[in-house]
Amino acid sequence: MYGRDSDTNKNVPIEFIQGEGMLIKDADIISAVDGVNSTLQGMIQVEDSTANGYLSNIESAVQGTLVVEDTVAQGSLSNIETTLTGTLMVEDTIAAGALSNIESNQATQATSALQNAANASLVSIDTYLGGTLAVSDSVAQGSLSSINTALAGTLTTTSGVSRSNGNLAVAASVTSGDVSASVDCNNFKRFAIFGNLGASGEVIVQWSNDGSAWYDSQHQFWSNASAYDFSGSAEADARYIRVKYGVTGTVTARYALSA
Repeated sequence: MYGRDSDTNKNVPIEFIQGEGMLIKDADIISAVDGVNSTLQGMIQVEDSTANGYLSNIESAVQGTLVVEDTVAQGSLSNIETTLTGTLMVEDTIAAGALSNIESNQATQATSALQNAANASLVSIDTYLGGTLAVSDSVAQGSLSSINTALAGTLTTTSGVSRSNGNLAVAASVTSGDVSASVDCNNFKRFAIFGNLGASGEVIVQWSNDGSAWYDSQHQFWSNASAYDFSGSAEADARYIRVKYGVTGTVTARYALSA
């Protein structure tokens, strides 16, 4: 291979040195090669399908593993990344439309999925509570009231009253001063005692904290003068209650508890 020596206006051989490649001594040729190199930078077009295939293989091989050590190149890549961050613009209307549809569908699906999950959770809560939620804390009640107000009256809540009942005596023979079996009022706020004494007389409610030591309370319920029925109710101030009979005869006494 020859190159033209501009000084002598003669062709001169271009030397190849093993391990160093092509050696060009002529300054003009070197300048021309540098010009070609500068012109091609960033603008090379490869039309040969075989070459394109090789380039594609190279691209696939280096995907995700390209290491750039040149500081200038690193700076340029950093600038590109900064410029593109959050500002990718799609100018093709069809592509933009497709992306918009994808975004809308994903948003709808996400909202629908969350709504379904929330509905399922509410159904589970409703099932577990079974309409028996009782809120006794005044602060919690205030919060629920605020929620109800914020929901514009669309929140419906129900709370049942916990109750229990039983018999102290049924057609039982008693002597004045006898006492009934005890009743555990734990978890209940009020009690009611009622029944029939079979004669004029009264029952006195007795209190106890442990079911052993008993004391007369201020609650004394009298039978009426005709049928000898009696009734009365009060706060369950102690855990255990019982009645002491003020009559001798056949009596029936029942109780009811409420929370």
